[in-house]
Amino acid sequence: MSESAETSIFAFPKLSDFNYGSWKTDMKVLLMEKGCWQFILGTEKPCSEGASDREQLAYELRKQRSYTTIYMRVERKYQALIADTEDGKTAWDTLKANFEPSSRARLARLVDDFFSSRFDVNEETIGIYSKKIVEKNQQIKEAGFKMPDILVCFQLIRFLPPEYDNLVQILYRIKDEEFTVDNITKQLITESGRIQLKLKDENRVQSVTDAYTAGGRNP
Repeated sequence: MSESAETSIFAFPKLSDFNYGSWKTDMKVLLMEKGCWQFILGTEKPCSEGASDREQLAYELRKQRSYTTIYMRVERKYQALIADTEDGKTAWDTLKANFEPSSRARLARLVDDFFSSRFDVNEETIGIYSKKIVEKNQQIKEAGFKMPDILVCFQLIRFLPPEYDNLVQILYRIKDEEFTVDNITKQLITESGRIQLKLKDENRVQSVTDAYTAGGRNP
């Protein structure tokens, strides 16, 4: 199997605003697979004076690959952060300084983003919205803060359209052991299916009514 084919199998999202924790681990594994990780650690020894041209070329190619591999797996808007270097370790350290999720400022942004999330019925399904909330909670956890599960549950049902009001009131009254992210997500998805089915039935009835009304007007 070629290197490009092997790399395509190990695919992972490019570095973006909120995935540094998982990206860092995936990138480390990829660089190790390519034989470039020692360059990032700064422990790769240069070729000896008696090294052949082939050995020197192989060394330079691996060194370049330690940089290009990182660069190609960073979202376009952040590539400018490392565009002025060709050194893999420098690129790695620069990204770490900008994305390391240990700073309070970054944690504050993550928490604000979490509680600012809204369900947009025109842009996403309730299942996708629930997954987004869970992922944002995971990002906060990676930043060093454990969000209480009850707050994650509240965020799942805080900003839903009016047609979910009855379910939300029911969820507020269920037992504590049932008030979990998994259970609420399942309930929301089930309710979404019921709402969509009801809407289809109403549209079908309206179509029949409109057709009957139009037919009644004909001479």
